[in-house]
Amino acid sequence: MLMKFALVGLSGIGVNMAIYIFITSLGAQYLLAAGCAFGVAVMNNFVWNTLWTFKGRAKDKGTKIKFVSFLVISTINLGVNLGILGLLIEYVQVSWMLAQLTAIAVASSLNFGLNLLITFSERQRKQEMRAATNYEDYHPANLQ
Repeated sequence: MLMKFALVGLSGIGVNMAIYIFITSLGAQYLLAAGCAFGVAVMNNFVWNTLWTFKGRAKDKGTKIKFVSFLVISTINLGVNLGILGLLIEYVQVSWMLAQLTAIAVASSLNFGLNLLITFSERQRKQEMRAATNYEDYHPANLQ
């Protein structure tokens, strides 16, 4: 699962950087470009993570619920991304390209952990299975 997430993340980085470079080449400020790039990459990553990385997980949650969760987590990661980007460019004097790649790496790690634990978690299904098992333990089927 981690390898799939990493591959989806790489595609997201490609999407992110392509949009970021395009928008900054038009003369836009780097934080605006990063915000737009992050938004497009989030959509790319949600689709691929839902269809491939976490396929079959969290079946008890609808796509809308997963998307809202993914979007909230991604928004948190956008704040992390922009904070790191601004810090590296303004105070550390790192190039905008290296700063964006570094910010993506940190935000991506946080993104995987939170989405695994929240968006694509299977807690409810595990609880239901545990409850069904407990019922069968105390109420065996009468097969006679």
